[in-house]
Amino acid sequence: MHTESNISTYHKDFNKQLFIISNTADKNHALKELQQLFMASGLSAQQKFSVLFEQGKLLYVLTRYQEAIEQALQAKAIVQEIEDNSLIAKADNLLGVVYYYQGELDKALLHYQQSLAFYNDKGDFNNSKTALVRANLFNNLALVFSSMGDSTNSLYHYQQAEALYQTYGSEADKVDVRFNIALLHVNLKRFGIAIGMLKETIAQFNQFQDKLSAAKATAGLGIAYKYSGQYKLAEKNILEALTYFQLQGHRHDTASQFHNISAVYTSLGDYKKAQKYAEKAIVLSQQVGHQKAHAGSLQVLAKIYFFQGAFLLAQESIELSNAIAKKINYKTILIDNLAISALIYAGLGQQENALNDFYAHERHQHEADNLMLNEQLAKFESEQLAQQVIQLRQAKRLEELQSAKTDQRRSFILLSVVLLLLLIFFVYRRYLESRVTAVLEKRVQQRTNELELTGKRLRKANKIKSQFLANMSHEIRTPLTAIVGHAEAIIHRDVNHEDLIKEVDVIHGNSLHLLALINDILDLSKIEAEKFQLELRPQNLEVIIQELGDMFAEQAQRKGLTFTIQHQISFPFIINIDARRVRQVLINLCSNAIKFTAKGSVTLTVDWSIDRLKFTVIDTGIGLKSKQIAQVFEVFTQADSSISRRFGGSGLGLSLSNELARLMGGEITVQSEAGKGSCFSFILPCSVIAKTEPVDYKQTHKALESEAVKPIQITGKILLAEDHDDNRRLIARLLESLGLEVFCAKNGLEAIELCQKHQPRLVLLDIQMPEMDGITAFTQLRKIGFIQPIYALTANAMSHEVSQYITLGFNGHLKKPIERESFIHTIAQHYPNIDASKATAKLASLSLKDLTQDFKVSLQEELKVLTDYLTSHNQELLAKTVHRISGAGQMFGFTELSQAAKELDSYLKKISSEERVLTASEKKQQSCFIDDLIHCLIDEITLVQSA
Repeated sequence: MHTESNISTYHKDFNKQLFIISNTADKNHALKELQQLFMASGLSAQQKFSVLFEQGKLLYVLTRYQEAIEQALQAKAIVQEIEDNSLIAKADNLLGVVYYYQGELDKALLHYQQSLAFYNDKGDFNNSKTALVRANLFNNLALVFSSMGDSTNSLYHYQQAEALYQTYGSEADKVDVRFNIALLHVNLKRFGIAIGMLKETIAQFNQFQDKLSAAKATAGLGIAYKYSGQYKLAEKNILEALTYFQLQGHRHDTASQFHNISAVYTSLGDYKKAQKYAEKAIVLSQQVGHQKAHAGSLQVLAKIYFFQGAFLLAQESIELSNAIAKKINYKTILIDNLAISALIYAGLGQQENALNDFYAHERHQHEADNLMLNEQLAKFESEQLAQQVIQLRQAKRLEELQSAKTDQRRSFILLSVVLLLLLIFFVYRRYLESRVTAVLEKRVQQRTNELELTGKRLRKANKIKSQFLANMSHEIRTPLTAIVGHAEAIIHRDVNHEDLIKEVDVIHGNSLHLLALINDILDLSKIEAEKFQLELRPQNLEVIIQELGDMFAEQAQRKGLTFTIQHQISFPFIINIDARRVRQVLINLCSNAIKFTAKGSVTLTVDWSIDRLKFTVIDTGIGLKSKQIAQVFEVFTQADSSISRRFGGSGLGLSLSNELARLMGGEITVQSEAGKGSCFSFILPCSVIAKTEPVDYKQTHKALESEAVKPIQITGKILLAEDHDDNRRLIARLLESLGLEVFCAKNGLEAIELCQKHQPRLVLLDIQMPEMDGITAFTQLRKIGFIQPIYALTANAMSHEVSQYITLGFNGHLKKPIERESFIHTIAQHYPNIDASKATAKLASLSLKDLTQDFKVSLQEELKVLTDYLTSHNQELLAKTVHRISGAGQMFGFTELSQAAKELDSYLKKISSEERVLTASEKKQQSCFIDDLIHCLIDEITLVQSA
């Protein structure tokens, strides 16, 4: 239950909440959160408008135009009730954009004009913000008029927009309006001018790094080439633009270029390619509501059918094209369709209809020619008028010359005045030169001061770097000293046999410490390079809290401290977060608190408010001064240089934690007083997937104990395709323990056969399999009509790889190694009789000792392949073997084994992708590195087998 104070806080943070949601990478998830925000009680009309307006923008980006229009109309209705004209104009502007992309040009024109009327009536034309809004509206209106074939109105509005952009706009705005004017020249059939302008705008867009606009201009250049008869150049430019739009997921622009390239291939006589792209354009334009591309592609298809002699199909296509064109008032295509319709009627033997359509086309063509003639006459009359003005000016000049002859005295006076003015000009110029010199001297002094300040900052940075290097040297050398010392003791047999494991544990522990230190440095480097990616997955908060309790209770006890965790949250409490990074932040805060506390206690409190968690770590340690608080989150620093000597550490932890919190949309705050302890708060915005009401934990525990022995009654078929025997048996056992009927396949061919035979409700496909891989198997299953959900089950879990699977049509992705809680929640979506919480508990109690032992035994075969490679150098077999070990090792919990295999797997993939020819020395170096990595992997296998 939310208290009144919580609701008040929530509304104060409304704008921040709206900003975070609107900038979420997952747009569909953002839509759901916006809907939840809209349903919140107590929102004002303006706040409701803001939520609906953001929903409309997101739907427009997702090319769900009709839904976007509905949201914008609803938003407009809300602010019309309170007569907020500025928000009404904002809604009209969005409606104009969406209607234009949908092809509803009359409606787009109406809403743009209504929005512009408000800004024209507003009157503050010197306001740069208002001026830019008006410029954008003029630009958009020009685009609409151009699409409607009204070149006069289009040119007028472009002139208005360009004048405003020259005063208030950026260079990008000026290039953008020039690009639109170039497209207008294409419509006016002034192809030479259009081509020159488009080449210039492409170069300027590339200079601005505006790849999307450059691609649109490239597409426009292709259209200009098409209309001018340069079809090969048209093909090259349109295909280049099409490739970019497809890769970036711009479906509206992709549909346009499918239509344009089909028209080019029709002109080239390549009707097979033309039909292929025309059909693609029709399908995609229907999906995104791009009615212009839909009508145009149907016209192209009618031409193709006519060429093939399929006159009835051609007639059907042209009638559909006319229906869409009439709906959106697309005059150009309606006129062109008359000519094609006349040909089709002639082919069908309907000469009367053919003549009627021919005459109608001829009539429209005459009207267009008359319009062009009128424009030419107007231009001619304008030129005649200009000539008369020139003649009048010449006559007037003649009178002046004649008058000058009779009045030379006046000329002498005038000359004297001119000389005097020149003298004044030179004096004034000298004054300006001295003034400019003074200004330059002032700027030089200012620049000198800036350089001095920069020098101070560099010296400070160098001091921080030196301090960091000193700390890092100590931090790295300490575990390395232990590792080298204990390793030498083992090598020289200074260790008793019974103490050998203890020595190895010391080496292992210090190695992990060193690895964690290096990982922190790498994480900070990724964040600075903006290459850091979060992995958001469902996670039970109870698991994280329990892990922290287990981790720090004993550590605190060894120092004589008490470590407690306080919360009022009912479990299970499933949230969508990057659990690894949340743990990383909390572990750092808790370990710091224990490290800097000599006596007393450390307390971790967990509070849940609306869509956010707050973790607070309170200690009774040494505390911080106000100056130290300001520096505590700076990279490579600690409160003071003595901290690292007294307590250890590199100074990376809090800086990294602060950056991670920022990346997750949260923040870390600190309150502290020297000698009295510190309070660090980690605020994390997140969404709840599942939570429960408060329960009686004793009764619940007994109920779970009684239910744990009962089998979970589930019915349903599932297919698992996995080439690694141990992985397949492990995952199959997990699924069978839920009561599912599992069909197992070793490769894609077996998966297809079993799917056809048993029709499972869900399919899990490994991607890398012999004989037929998972992607090929997926494609074949969809081709034969298999419609059940198919998930990619693979260790390839990078974001771009996952995006590729989703783009191909997979229903989802499951990561290896299996994360049981996430795995169950995903499976449960497709089997409604699965209780996810009970199933998770069931899997948690499932014993896999026998499978783990079998995996250890199977490593003997992998070990043989690795050993044989050292003599046979069969790199293809090595790559397959290493990839299997990488995935299976992680599945069975052998992290070091999996890490060693992954390192070798990554290196093999890297060298296989290199195209350059290596020298003999480079080949030898490469071979030695592979051998070293193989020896490391063999050592890890030996350790696993001996454990």
